[in-house]
Amino acid sequence: MSEYTESIKKAADALDLAEQAFALATNRLATVRCHNGQSGYSVTVNGVTVAVSQCDSRTYQGTLIRGREMIHLGALKALGAEVQTAADRVRDCRAYLASIVVA
Repeated sequence: MSEYTESIKKAADALDLAEQAFALATNRLATVRCHNGQSGYSVTVNGVTVAVSQCDSRTYQGTLIRGREMIHLGALKALGAEVQTAADRVRDCRAYLASIVVA
């Protein structure tokens, strides 16, 4: 393959990886936002696991465990930053690929 084709292939592969990372980050954020449905979720820090959300037996919806709201907000903020970083990477990869193809 020519050098031009190789550079386009590398840029397209990088874009594919960036889009996969964005999809994963988006799914992780949605899991925490929705309290993982009826399962609830936990956070693990240095091997210590803390339950943050659990299923409410009356409504069958995930609800925060009292006193753990700040952990939930921290998880939302951290995962939101992960989504933003992944979105920025996708944007950069698309712009780079477009600049190669147009040039």
